[in-house]
Amino acid sequence: MKKELVTLEERIWISKNAVKMMGKAIQIPVIDLDKVIERMNGQRKSNKLSPYIEIQPISEDMHKVPNRVATYQKDPITGVYYGIAIDQDEFGNVKWQKIQIQDTLSLNLDRIPDAKVWAIIRFHPDIQGSPWQVSNPYYKIYDPIAIAEKESNEIDAIKLAFDRVDMIIEKPKEMVLFARFLGEEFMENSNYKLVKGALLRTAKNNPELFNMKWEDKTRSYGEYFQTALALGIIINDMNRGFLFRNIQIGVSKEDAIRTLSMDQNILASLGSEIFEKDKVIQIVDSELSSVKKNEKRGKDKEKDKDPASAGSTDFD
Repeated sequence: MKKELVTLEERIWISKNAVKMMGKAIQIPVIDLDKVIERMNGQRKSNKLSPYIEIQPISEDMHKVPNRVATYQKDPITGVYYGIAIDQDEFGNVKWQKIQIQDTLSLNLDRIPDAKVWAIIRFHPDIQGSPWQVSNPYYKIYDPIAIAEKESNEIDAIKLAFDRVDMIIEKPKEMVLFARFLGEEFMENSNYKLVKGALLRTAKNNPELFNMKWEDKTRSYGEYFQTALALGIIINDMNRGFLFRNIQIGVSKEDAIRTLSMDQNILASLGSEIFEKDKVIQIVDSELSSVKKNEKRGKDKEKDKDPASAGSTDFD
């Protein structure tokens, strides 16, 4: 379902609260831009939207420079004419300002002329999201500040996720359990690089999921549940739900995690069996231990080579 730039609710509000009658023999309801701009900018501020808008091509045509002209649109439901009325001719016909839409049109809604243009061209059929959008609109709306803030938030989320990876990167149990809680699946011979890679991949590609899972209040129980399920310690019986040692712990995943959070005996037994059977944790632990031993040997060798670390002899 497309997101419309102007909702039917707003169009009805305009017809009831923001029109002025123009013409002589036949009067027509024309949008009252002053009232519409006041309401429009007030809503943008309350929604914390910037006053800056750019109209850009969805897919730029390199062979020509688009030059579309907007004048007015008549609302088929309310009958209101949306346009910038600048005058009437001698017969009472409304004269409309022509709005040139080119690549790229930048608007600052804090400026009244720009706000008037935006209040009208958002109805144009060639703009994505217009109430009368054509099947293949040429233009899209781009808010540079909103995009910049979104990108900044995404980068912050990735940084936070990477920092959290660093917190568990030398803890085999935490690494494997959290990776499985994220939905990762590992073969029995999966090693440290595979587990670390899985964590970093999710942190980069889906930081929102990573951080949400990290902050989940039931995380520790969910990690045990997901790993036990992956190892076959917990099974999902079609008729009885999730079973641990033939004990029913819940019909749904949520029920099972809730049971683990409430029954410490089951949780302890589950944990004991996990660490006995989980080959991936054992492999990662073994690899990390070897790395640490090699690093220690390297430091010891460097220390032995350092003259400052050896005893000194004075010759008289």
